[in-house]
Amino acid sequence: MELTWLGKYRQFVGTLFRSANAYSQVCKFEASFGDTEISTYEIQIMEHILEYSDQHKNMSWYAELLGLSQSVFSKYVKKLVSKGLVEKYYLKGNKKNIVLMVSERGQEVYKSYSEYAESTWFRDFFAMLDTVPAVQLEMFEKIIGTWGSWFQASLKAEEDKEEEETELIKIE
Repeated sequence: MELTWLGKYRQFVGTLFRSANAYSQVCKFEASFGDTEISTYEIQIMEHILEYSDQHKNMSWYAELLGLSQSVFSKYVKKLVSKGLVEKYYLKGNKKNIVLMVSERGQEVYKSYSEYAESTWFRDFFAMLDTVPAVQLEMFEKIIGTWGSWFQASLKAEEDKEEEETELIKIE
């Protein structure tokens, strides 16, 4: 059966899905950097905490930025804390919002990861992107962002549905 509804975009959409599927498989595994095993999600979380560390953002903000549910984000933060890579803080006078900071050890692990990632995976990728004019690069970002937002919206709707369906029954 020919998938006519995808039209001329069949190959492009297929490439997006293959890429997303491959990435989701990589996220299931941990790699060693020094004496530390760390997953792709954990790296991304540390990366964003480092990037915004001077702004003292809370956990909900990071979860939304990364497109992760709060429960998934919290699960990975718990792992990072147990590995001594991330530390949790409160702002003085506000114990409600937890602020995350990458520990000194976490910074060392991230530095090791980033040097490896740049030389192994991203050097050629960045060289290809260097050939793309800024206007087209912005359009690529918009296309991929739109595609990703559909899935994020679907996940959010499922989470909301699960919360609505929760009904407490008193035990006698």
